[in-house]
Amino acid sequence: MRFLLVPLAVVACAQAASAQKPVASHGAASARPAAVQVVARVNDAPITSDRLDVALRRLIPFESFHRNVGADTVERLRAKALEGLVDEELRYQDGVRSGLMPSAAEVDEGVKAFVARYGTREAFEQARRASGASIEDVRQEIRRALIVQKAFNQAVTSRCQVNAADAARFYADNRERFVVPEQLHVYAITFGVDPGAPARGWSHAKARADEVLGQIRNGAPFEEMARKHSTDKTRERGGDMGLVHRGGLTDEFEQALRGLKPGGVSPVIQTLYGYHIVRVAAIRPPEQKALPEVAAGIQKDLTKQRCAETETAWTARLRASATIVLTDGGSVGGSRAGAVPGGRQ
Repeated sequence: MRFLLVPLAVVACAQAASAQKPVASHGAASARPAAVQVVARVNDAPITSDRLDVALRRLIPFESFHRNVGADTVERLRAKALEGLVDEELRYQDGVRSGLMPSAAEVDEGVKAFVARYGTREAFEQARRASGASIEDVRQEIRRALIVQKAFNQAVTSRCQVNAADAARFYADNRERFVVPEQLHVYAITFGVDPGAPARGWSHAKARADEVLGQIRNGAPFEEMARKHSTDKTRERGGDMGLVHRGGLTDEFEQALRGLKPGGVSPVIQTLYGYHIVRVAAIRPPEQKALPEVAAGIQKDLTKQRCAETETAWTARLRASATIVLTDGGSVGGSRAGAVPGGRQ
């Protein structure tokens, strides 16, 4: 769920919303300081530059604002922030039209949760007074956020949930997606070489690897050789790399392991990091996961996908039936007056 709960720096400008005629929760431009401009209108409801600045700072950490971020990036993010504010306003208006007004008790709970973000009531009151906001301003912002949340729940959440039967059907139609690939239990001995080492360093490591491989083939225990010679941290476990999926290792390892059976030892393998000897301790064949193992994950993933699609469609419908106008004033990346894509000018 993406909706904007505006910080107290902007709450000071809040105004009550009317259920009969959707208006922005921030006041008209005439009631604001001269520096504040209207940067867009959504069905005649204004979106102001101070609110846009707050939304932009959510995309760019305040300490890096105008310092570590290029001008082009700032303008791109400003446009993104404005688009988010337009969508929030459309959702708010949709909630008002649908009569999704929160109760006083819901607003009280929202205020309580908002105050809790400050740690103590005293800290909240200090921030509120510093911003010039009244308690009613805070309540109005909470009320607005709750309307947006209710509108989202009605238009999206209530329509996109995937149930157990849906998950079972998806599993039955896509069983191949739930197969654990063949796994190898692999042990390795590494003779590490700095990639920038001179040729003699590589030659010395190769000679050591060849010598150890010869000892292993003459009966020396692989794990003992790993503990004694490997430069990798797995040496403490006798070179045990655990289970790895077929295809999950580097190309050099995959090629060396391709023909090995359980108990088989590879020739010396060269990689960017040195030389290696690998032993396959066991091979686990591919395994089909049962529905109970994956049902919860399927429901979660399908619900996320369906909700995203439902949200996108809802947003498109709201934009298609709205009049969205960007106004002049340079607050939106120097753009001229015009309609936001998807809206009607």
